[in-house]
Amino acid sequence: MHLAIGDSFGEMKGASFFYVIMFSLAAGCLLTVLSTIFINKINRFIVFGLIIFITLLFEVQLIYFRSFRDFFKWSTIGLANDVTDFWREALYRIINNWFQVILFLIPLIVYAIWGQKHAPALGTPLRVKVILLVLTILFHLTGVAAVALNEEADYYYRKTFSVSRSMRCFGVMTTTRLDIKYLMFGQPDVDDLPGIIDKDTVENPFSVDSNSSDTTKGTSDGSDGTDTDDSDTSDSETTPTPVEYGDNVLNIDFDSLIENESTATIKEMHEYFKSQKPTSKNKYTGIFKGKNLIHITLEGFSHKVVSKELFPTLYMMMNEGFVFENFYTSLWGGSTATGEYTAMTGLFYNSANCLKMSANIYLPFALGNVFNSLNYTVYAFHNHDYTYYGRHLSHPSMGYNYIAVGNGLDNLTYYWPRSDRELAEKTIDYYINKTPFHVYYITVSGHANYTFIGNAMAKRHRSEVEHLEYSDNVKAYIACQLEVEYMLQYLVQRLDEASILDDTVFVMSSDHYPYALADEDLAQLYGLDVNGIHGNFDLFRNGCVIWCSSMKEPVHIKKPASSLDIIPTVLNLFGVDYDSRLLMGTDVNSDTDPVVILNCDSGYAEWNWINSYGSYNTSTKKFTPAEGVTVNEDTLKDYITYMNSVVAKKRKFSFRTLENNYYSYVFPHGLY
Repeated sequence: MHLAIGDSFGEMKGASFFYVIMFSLAAGCLLTVLSTIFINKINRFIVFGLIIFITLLFEVQLIYFRSFRDFFKWSTIGLANDVTDFWREALYRIINNWFQVILFLIPLIVYAIWGQKHAPALGTPLRVKVILLVLTILFHLTGVAAVALNEEADYYYRKTFSVSRSMRCFGVMTTTRLDIKYLMFGQPDVDDLPGIIDKDTVENPFSVDSNSSDTTKGTSDGSDGTDTDDSDTSDSETTPTPVEYGDNVLNIDFDSLIENESTATIKEMHEYFKSQKPTSKNKYTGIFKGKNLIHITLEGFSHKVVSKELFPTLYMMMNEGFVFENFYTSLWGGSTATGEYTAMTGLFYNSANCLKMSANIYLPFALGNVFNSLNYTVYAFHNHDYTYYGRHLSHPSMGYNYIAVGNGLDNLTYYWPRSDRELAEKTIDYYINKTPFHVYYITVSGHANYTFIGNAMAKRHRSEVEHLEYSDNVKAYIACQLEVEYMLQYLVQRLDEASILDDTVFVMSSDHYPYALADEDLAQLYGLDVNGIHGNFDLFRNGCVIWCSSMKEPVHIKKPASSLDIIPTVLNLFGVDYDSRLLMGTDVNSDTDPVVILNCDSGYAEWNWINSYGSYNTSTKKFTPAEGVTVNEDTLKDYITYMNSVVAKKRKFSFRTLENNYYSYVFPHGLY
C-alpha cells in the first residue's frame, strides 16, 4: 500500500523503489510496536484504527487525484467543507474507480472479519519491541542515507517540499509523514537548486534561423491596436531604429531598504528584486488608458472547444484582439484557487490556501486595488458559494466589492452548475451605468462532471453539440462551455446598446485545463497521443483573450506566454505605473525574453520551462529546441542549469511574497 495509487500517479522508477521499501519497513516496524504495547482489547482497537486511517488515506488520495489531478495536502484541511460541495464529482470518481476503491478496502475487510480472532494483538516481549524499534531506526536511516546519495531526491526530501514529487519518489505514507511534519513545524524554505550558474558565465548555446516563425523573442507584431489605422509593421529586411520608451519601474530605493532591513528573509527578497531586469514600455503602453475592463476567469476552459460555428463571439475575441499563439495554463497545485490567484496577482503558489492567505497581505498590483485607486467602479461576481476557497476574504482584500451566491447574488436559478449567461444577466446593471468600471467574473458552468446527466448546462445545450464527432463526454464538455459564449454575447450586446463597447476591454483566461475528462477524451479533444498525455506540454496550451472592439487589426503574440503574464501585460496596456521587477510574469509586448513555468499533473514533471529557444522537461531531463533553433550541445548543460535556477528563484520568491506580505515592506504606506 505504500506505493503509488495507479498508473496515473506517474511511474516510480529505480532508486524510488528502494526509498519506498526502506521507509515502509520503518513505518511497519514502528506501527507494530505501537499496536502491541497495551492490553489485548486496546491493541486490537489501535490496529483497527490504524488500518482505518491508512485505508482512508489511500482512498482520499485516490479520489482527490482522480478529481483534481493533484494530491490532497494536509495544509488544505480547512477547505474540507468547500470540497464537500462537489460530492457529485466524488461519487462519480468512486464509481469510475470502483476496483481500486475495493482493493484498498481489502485489508480493512479482512481484519474486520478475521482479525479480531486471529491477529497477534497479544503483548509482545520487551526484547521484540526493542528489536523492532532498532529496525525502525535502521530502516529509516538507510532510506535517508540512500536519498542523500541522490542530489535531486535529497533536494525534495530535505530542502523543499513538493507533494507531487514526494509521492513519486517516496510513496504515500512518507509523503503523509512529511506533509504533517511541515504542517506542524513549518515548511523548509524553498531552496535554490544545486549547481546554480551565474547568468554572466553562461554562454548562449543557441543559433536561431531568422526565417522561423516560432522563435520570436521580441514584441508582438501587427497594429498598435488603437483607433487609428497606423501600423508599425516594417519590411523584414529593414532594421527599424530602436525607440526608447523607458522601463516599467517605480522609484524604489532598494539600497535603503536593504541597509535598514534586519530580517534576513526580507533583505534577501530586496536583493533579489533589485537584481531583476525591468521590462520596457512599448508602443502598446497606455493604449487602453481610461477604458473599462472586464476580466474573466473561465472554469476548466480549453481553447480547443472554440469554433466559428459554435463560439462566434469568443472566436472573434480570440482572433481579432491580441492573438496568443503560444499560451499556456500551468497547474500550480490546488485546482481553481491557484490558477485564479495567478491570473489575479502575477504571482503563483502551490496550495489552494493561497486565496485565503492573500486576504492578510497587501497586493498593490491586483487589478481591483489598481482600478480602485483610479476611481473606477469595481466589482467581482461569482455564480457559486461566495465563501468557496475563502474568496469572501481574498477578493475584498484585492479591492473588489465581491458579490456571489449567499452574499447578494441569491436570485440565480439553482442548477448544478449554475448558468454563466444568467450570471451576466443578473449583474450587468450593477456597473453598466457607472463608467469607468472594472469587473471581475469567475464562471462555474464549465465545472465537472462532463456528462449530460451530471452537468445541467451540458444537458441544456446537448442538441447544439450532438452533430460533433466526439465522445459523449467531450460533447458534454463543449456543451457546458457554451454558457461562456452566451454570457459574452449578452455582455457585448448590452455594452453595445449602451454605446460603451468600444470603451470596454475584455481579458479572459482559464484556471486550468479540463482535467476531469478521462485520458481518452482528452486525447480526442486535443488531438494528442493518450499515452503519457499528462506529461505532454501541449495539453497545457490554452487560449487567452485581450480584446477591445476599437482595435483595427489583430496583434499576434508569437512568444511563449502564460497566466503569469496577464497582470503585467494589462497594467502596461492601461498605462498604469507599476514595477515590473516585482511580478513573476512579464508584459508580453515588451522585448524581455519570455519564460513560461509549466507544471504538469502531479506525478509527472513539474517546474518545467519554455522560452523562445525551446522547452525543458525536468523529469526526462530533455531539452526540445523550438523550430528553427540549433543547439550547441557543449554549452547546453550549463544553460539548462542556469534556467532551472531562474525558475527555482521565481518559485522561492513568489512563495515568499505571499507568505511574508512582502509588498508591505516595499510600500509601507501603500502605493496607489
